[in-house]
Amino acid sequence: MSLDLPLVRGHVDPAVELREAVVPAALVRAGEADIIVVDAHGLVLLDEAEALSSDSPLLRRLVGDEAVRALEGTTASFIGVANGRPVVAVETSRDEASGCWEHLRAVGWKLDGDDAALALTALALAGWHATYRYCSRCGSPVELVSGGWAAKCGACDRLEYPRQDPAIIVLVQDHDGRVLLAHNAAWPPGFVSIIAGYVEAGESPDVTVAREVAEEVGVEIETPTYVATQPWPFGRSQMMGYRARTLEPSPTPQADGVEIEWARFYSRDELTCALETGEISAFGRASIAYALLREWYGCDLPNGPDGAGRN
Repeated sequence: MSLDLPLVRGHVDPAVELREAVVPAALVRAGEADIIVVDAHGLVLLDEAEALSSDSPLLRRLVGDEAVRALEGTTASFIGVANGRPVVAVETSRDEASGCWEHLRAVGWKLDGDDAALALTALALAGWHATYRYCSRCGSPVELVSGGWAAKCGACDRLEYPRQDPAIIVLVQDHDGRVLLAHNAAWPPGFVSIIAGYVEAGESPDVTVAREVAEEVGVEIETPTYVATQPWPFGRSQMMGYRARTLEPSPTPQADGVEIEWARFYSRDELTCALETGEISAFGRASIAYALLREWYGCDLPNGPDGAGRN
């Protein structure tokens, strides 16, 4: 991997061989696991003291009676082994558990590598648990098995596993090295990103890159180059990052007027000015979009006029 991706770090052992045998709640009750707390909407519970006193927040670990109480009415999932200890994620909501809750989009890039990896997996599972409650074959309720990594139908015994939808995201440059940024009609005014989209049935990711750029902004590209992949649990996407160069030297983007409201190419100086004046704002630092643009820009993107950086 040739890109610094904030959420793809750490040394968490998925310990796949333990999933069939382990009962996450039993590990918690026996005091044999570290417990982290997540919300299916993308929130993680942080250690409040660390979150307030440093730029390196930590996931909060529940222990003892507090951990056991957190199990009541919740789902517990086996995430893996970090630093020699099993880790279980308790899925609850910020309404049920008080503390310092933050969205992974905002703090993922600040977390220790193991914490980032644990939170990413825990949220991916929590999002799946929240949406997959009935069998896709017969419509009967399902129950979680394999430590939260599978759902079994109570009527037809069908097993279903969590999936990620393949998606591409591409940093497009023209022949002068300017980067293409676009504003989606559903986003707040001035917010921009690079082109992205889902891989369609029977389509290769390389073909998706060319199709999405042509559909959304009317620009043809040369053969794209794969860079790196980052899971993104906010939509259960597996984001495959690419770079590409335009076929024509200096094309004029033509927004589709449906999904994309406007698009244009920016030089580094133009992007600096647009960000510093607040003309545009960019994506969060936990995203692969930021990582791709940062690599092109050469360093962290500049802050807006209020001095605040992006999450």
